[in-house]
Amino acid sequence: MNVLNVTTMVGIRGGDMQMYTVYNLLREYEDVKQFILCPETSDLAKMCERDHAQYYTYKKNKLKVLNTVSAIIKICRKEKIDILHIHDSTALTYALMALKFLPSSIKLVLSRKRNNRIKDKFLNRYKYSHPRIVKIVSVSKAVEAIFGNIISDKSKLVTIYDAIDVQKYASKKSLNLIHEEYNLSTDTKIVGNIAGLTNQKDIFTFVDTAKKILDKSNGLFPVKFVVAGNGVLMDDLTAYIKQLGLQNDVFLMGFRSNAADLLPEFDVFLMTSITEGLPLTIYEAFAAKIPVVSTDAGGIREVLIHEKTGLMTAVKDTEALSDNVIRILKDDAFKERIVQNAYTTVTENHDLKTMKQNYYKFLKSLS
Repeated sequence: MNVLNVTTMVGIRGGDMQMYTVYNLLREYEDVKQFILCPETSDLAKMCERDHAQYYTYKKNKLKVLNTVSAIIKICRKEKIDILHIHDSTALTYALMALKFLPSSIKLVLSRKRNNRIKDKFLNRYKYSHPRIVKIVSVSKAVEAIFGNIISDKSKLVTIYDAIDVQKYASKKSLNLIHEEYNLSTDTKIVGNIAGLTNQKDIFTFVDTAKKILDKSNGLFPVKFVVAGNGVLMDDLTAYIKQLGLQNDVFLMGFRSNAADLLPEFDVFLMTSITEGLPLTIYEAFAAKIPVVSTDAGGIREVLIHEKTGLMTAVKDTEALSDNVIRILKDDAFKERIVQNAYTTVTENHDLKTMKQNYYKFLKSLS
């Protein structure tokens, strides 16, 4: 079985990381031969070069449509591709164009990670309901649900959950990097998030929640708040933090390549997103035994069970978010119970070995 993975993204993002993880997991199977097609200047191309992956590139210039479609056709013919696995909406458009010149035996699979609503328009219904698509793979039931009004054949929909290297995160210990960087006392609690500074992540609610926690705790325990990540809202958030007088309490750390080393230092992982597919950071916090307080965004409720594996509130409910964070910080027995439950969940259901088996079985089912 020969599989060609196609992406049009230049910067690395969740969907491409998921694809590359699956690519590497399946490399050990001799009966699955994989290839990747991506823009020549993309971060993914650099990763493929570094890891000696089997990949092709195309120029993303004014002729990007022609370049991509031509590349798909040439690779499918040269490598005798059986499955065309598409990882973003634009790539799907190009793949459908290419398939007009390719054998009908090639099966088209689409993967979807985000649960952003798909507009119910004719072109979207045509594209996502195209008869050449045999399966649409989602990372959560919440993502799968967005296709409800778009495609009529629900048998095409399948959910395969993401996964992480659980042991990698379980084995990490706090290095006190945050405490040292901001000159914090050793008894200072850290409430943190690792996220892009985008509307979807709603870091404004994170800041508002921080203010409520500080007001409610009234100095009973020292606590600071950090967000590791960059994005278009950096300046707006910086100004908002200053407006609230929280510049000595809430720190925007920017992008950090060592985010995995920061996570064990958190006392609470606070996620305030408006919408999510099902972010890997939830799994990572579970594996690192960091208690999670989150909004009920997208697919998060499929793994974060309120009062069992974490605490959940309605979107933008800063009152409940702050109460839940304070509860964890004050109740060690409760904290220990939920982190152990969360660790069991991620170990049993979301470790890489599970995802490897699920994707291998899935691909073989298409042959």
